Amino acid sequence: MHSNKLILDLGSHSAKVFRKSNDHIEQVDVLTWELLESGVDLPSIEGTLKSLLSTQGSFIEGLGQGDIEAIGTEAMRRSPLLSEHMQEVCRNLRIAYRTISQKEEADLLKKAIAESDIPSDLDVINAGGGSIQVITSESEAPYLIPFGISDLNQQFNLLGPPEQRQIATCIKWLSCRLPASLEQFAYTGGEKTYLRHFQIELEDDLYCHRSDFTLLTRQLAAQDLQTLEANSPFDPKWMRGAIASNCVVLAGLIKSGATKFMPSDLNIAHGFIRQL
Repeated sequence: MHSNKLILDLGSHSAKVFRKSNDHIEQVDVLTWELLESGVDLPSIEGTLKSLLSTQGSFIEGLGQGDIEAIGTEAMRRSPLLSEHMQEVCRNLRIAYRTISQKEEADLLKKAIAESDIPSDLDVINAGGGSIQVITSESEAPYLIPFGISDLNQQFNLLGPPEQRQIATCIKWLSCRLPASLEQFAYTGGEKTYLRHFQIELEDDLYCHRSDFTLLTRQLAAQDLQTLEANSPFDPKWMRGAIASNCVVLAGLIKSGATKFMPSDLNIAHGFIRQL
């Protein structure tokens, strides 16, 4: 059995590529494709996946049959047509693919947390393009929210001109839907890289203070979309989810009453790889 693996996390907002070499796991690429937005171009999906794979040429050459796997999440759950198309595209590219349930997402997140540096007493929020999973210390069962970043963008016009974004309404709406038991939490999905990119100083390189985060969110909320995209820690379109993601964190801070949170680059793909 090969110890090396290439995993594609085909999310609703973005596609991420992870490499596993022996026991080392790293995210090596990300591309924002916004599958839940109107007018998804099905034929372009194959080209997108080919482009992601092309950057891993030398690594892929050493892989065996079945060593490239992909998981699809909420966008594929909502659209059987998209799920079937993704299955066919991956089959053509010799990628083992399956669409997972939101419960499976939460289970993969739990596996990833168990192997991470996130303290066991912290709750964890993972916000994707089409769903949010919350792991709390109070309950063994995950708290599943059936909407995500892309939904918030559309519902509250978060990609519109700064003066038209309904940010305060979005935060209030979110805080009413997070679990009442939420305490100090970690926020996953590239958040640490994101905050470092904007030169936010972390306490002990672990915790972001509420005051620092609030200041950053106000600065970004005042910028138009073009300016946001020009200053991205990943690909430019990744910043299309930044305002909505900030709203999730702010709602979590309000709900929990916490003065700080732990940003993390952890992803459900880490949990998926751990179980292979």
